[in-house]
Amino acid sequence: MSNFNPIQQFYRHPLSRAYAVKAKCAECVGCTPNHLEKGFKESISSCSSYSCPLRRFRPYQREKSLNSQKMPVQNLSMIGS
Repeated sequence: MSNFNPIQQFYRHPLSRAYAVKAKCAECVGCTPNHLEKGFKESISSCSSYSCPLRRFRPYQREKSLNSQKMPVQNLSMIGS
């Protein structure tokens, strides 16, 4: 199990940004270093926390499209009007 546990993987690779995000998402859905929640990958994939700063970087997403990762550019001339 430790080979597939994102939290334990992060412990083995503490400088990896990807492992850090996977570990935090796994922890958020109830996983611990010694326990994996059943279906945790699906829970992370379908995360509904839009306020989470890691949302757009979360692992196990079904589709990664360019549109979902780019922020729209707003018309700056409208600011302050």
